[in-house]
Amino acid sequence: MSFSYDEYSEYINETYMEFKNDEKMSSKEAIARTFNEYDMLMKKSETDRALISITVAEILVTHPKVLNTFKDYIMNEMSTLDFKLVMDENRLTSMEYASLTSRYENAINLLQTKLVDFYPRACWYYEELTDEVNVFFEQINNEKIDEDRILPQVLKRFEKECKNTWSEKIIVYTTIVENLAKIGYSQADELTVIKHELQIFKIDSIRNEQLTKEEIDRLGIRIKNAIVLLSKQNS
Repeated sequence: MSFSYDEYSEYINETYMEFKNDEKMSSKEAIARTFNEYDMLMKKSETDRALISITVAEILVTHPKVLNTFKDYIMNEMSTLDFKLVMDENRLTSMEYASLTSRYENAINLLQTKLVDFYPRACWYYEELTDEVNVFFEQINNEKIDEDRILPQVLKRFEKECKNTWSEKIIVYTTIVENLAKIGYSQADELTVIKHELQIFKIDSIRNEQLTKEEIDRLGIRIKNAIVLLSKQNS
């Protein structure tokens, strides 16, 4: 089955957001899973290949970084597109064709300059995961749940991330402490494990993971501040 010009953009973006919102995936994992859903359709025609690769590229350029192998693959797909063949296949209107070529130029130019990620595992990026934890806390505050249910709910939501990489676990723990401090969370006993993990954590253990040097330095400062916040709660 092939889709129309508008359908491809709609369905690919919809699939991507379902992976992110319903499956709670990182942007890196969600786009990889989305691409797998449409990969075979790229072989049906040059028009399909163009519509899929360009739409995927448009999503990729919204990410903080792009996996190097995935970037190379999509760049190669886009740079070898035969737009004369797309026109000859006659599946697009003149307006759709003009729109597609404009989207192509914009997407390939942005993708060329995108920061490259060399860490192959599906994972969350620094700002992305920090924001995700903050948003979850905001949802909890809006729901006004009981204080003793806050930490268990947050840890359950981010259980997968805490088991994926050390970077993700420590980002989650640090952001938890920051948010609990804002609401004056007083259940200090429940934070014992988190405090212990932050205290024994060695920053060198994540230097070969997904974070940049600048992100690692920023996280290191946040960890120290989080430990201070926890110590104040116990005093």
